[in-house]
Amino acid sequence: VLVMGRLSNDGFLTALDKQFNKVRASGSLYINFKRYCPKPSKKGKPNPEGTDPLCLIRAKLGNNCISTVVPQKDVPRFQSAFGTILKGNMDALKKPEKEKKDKKKKAVGDVKA
Repeated sequence: VLVMGRLSNDGFLTALDKQFNKVRASGSLYINFKRYCPKPSKKGKPNPEGTDPLCLIRAKLGNNCISTVVPQKDVPRFQSAFGTILKGNMDALKKPEKEKKDKKKKAVGDVKA
């Protein structure tokens, strides 16, 4: 498994866009969101990430895994940038085929003279 580790928020978005381009023809890209609460180290030192809840975001394409941690204050900015990337890359999805139903429409009260 090729693990790229944690990236900065902007680096993650750039790498995610590249993964979307790779998977455009075929394959699956898995994205996970998870609440992440950093714990102090075993030696009693405070965690450099703080104690506030964070959002851990992972993306996996085959053996390539990327992740980032978004602080609570940066969630709205990250979410808007993430949404833009998703909207830009959702055009490769296939539309579901509609079932055709052969129903005869009855014209009630419609009389043409």
